[in-house]
Amino acid sequence: MKRILGLLLVGLMAAPAMAQITVDGSRDAGYGGPALVLIGPSGLPSTAVQTVNTEFGNNESEWNAGYGVIDGGRLNLMLTGNLQANFNKLEIFIDSKAGGQSVFDSSGNDNAERMDGLVFDAGFTADYHLIARRGSGKFDLDFANLGAQTFNFYENVFGGTDAGAGNTGTGVNASPIGVAYDGSNMLGVGGGSGAADETAAAAVTTGLELSISLADLGYVGGPLHVMVGQNGDGHHYWSNQFLGGLPAPQGNLGGDGNGNFTGEGAIDFKLFAGNQYFTVVVPEPATLGLGALGCVGLLALRRRK
Repeated sequence: MKRILGLLLVGLMAAPAMAQITVDGSRDAGYGGPALVLIGPSGLPSTAVQTVNTEFGNNESEWNAGYGVIDGGRLNLMLTGNLQANFNKLEIFIDSKAGGQSVFDSSGNDNAERMDGLVFDAGFTADYHLIARRGSGKFDLDFANLGAQTFNFYENVFGGTDAGAGNTGTGVNASPIGVAYDGSNMLGVGGGSGAADETAAAAVTTGLELSISLADLGYVGGPLHVMVGQNGDGHHYWSNQFLGGLPAPQGNLGGDGNGNFTGEGAIDFKLFAGNQYFTVVVPEPATLGLGALGCVGLLALRRRK
């Protein structure tokens, strides 16, 4: 019972006092605190703050914290940190509805099939896969429906620059996806494989921001899970930057979980302690009182797919 109350308390603390969110790559007050990781690396409730310093370059490829708000018919995600302008792939998996993939099967885009066979954490079944990358003066985004095995590639989202704000076109997603990137962060986690300064990580306010229609995610209610991981330019060499974070110390996972290059990226994430995903538990409408939030929190803990 204490554990349930603890989880509920963390969820309520993470729930934002709602304010207008502008998709500009900067964390707005409406995001509140970092999103909830139901079971952290320690086995206790924690939040989606980075736990490990980065081996993919300090202030080059680092992900400090994850924030999520469900409001106005959209999922708003704020991932604070930096994405290096070398076409390294930021992999974003979303579990938004019943069913989905417990073992990854690519929709056939961008050589993502090199990750086929990747095993997600227990409790996470991927429905959608986004790939963010930047380089050569442009920013690209893929959106794939894993159930339908369809995708769209949106090139040069910001119209000739690798940072800024814009919207994708439509296709697999019936509504444009709002995208923004601000790479000005020079704080947050340091370089290496040791334990991160989580206070410094939580203080970062800029990075990648996305706004996705809930209808395009097949979302009808309940908690929504997000897994974020920094990969190399060929989807076959994972860094140590994940949200939720890995237990420290931890070097790059590579293609086999041990830092080796294998030409593939099909890692079994069940082998790592904790959950390498976070959960957005804020209900819609967001004007619900704390009592209603408490009920949603308890229901979310009981929900099973």
